[in-house]
Amino acid sequence: MQYKNKYRLRLADGRSEPIPGLEGASRIILIDEEQVGAQDITFGYSKYKPKSSLHKKHTHPQAEEIMYILAGRGIGGVIDEELELRPGDTLWVPRGAVHWFYNPFDEVCEFLFLYTRSNLQKAGLQQVSRKE
Repeated sequence: MQYKNKYRLRLADGRSEPIPGLEGASRIILIDEEQVGAQDITFGYSKYKPKSSLHKKHTHPQAEEIMYILAGRGIGGVIDEELELRPGDTLWVPRGAVHWFYNPFDEVCEFLFLYTRSNLQKAGLQQVSRKE
């Protein structure tokens, strides 16, 4: 992808990376190894439609994750705690911690996210069995 300026990115410059098995959500990668040559981070924007599906319990064994809520509300869980997240809230997920997210509300939930690896593949994704 060609950029007018690789240091200033707009949402339209991002790459769509659908979340496997999750209808009603979108994910745009703005910064990662492929997009701009980032060596340590993946950064992007995500939107969950009202009453959208559950991003099931999973872990990223190789990365920490941060979510910052821009608009709407969502439910985020980490380990054994589930929280309602609102604009201005930040959810921190430690490396390898079980976590999940969904939007049961009537409005769209928009947020920024960051992984401490240069792409989603290096962050890893492991689904958690129903027993955990």
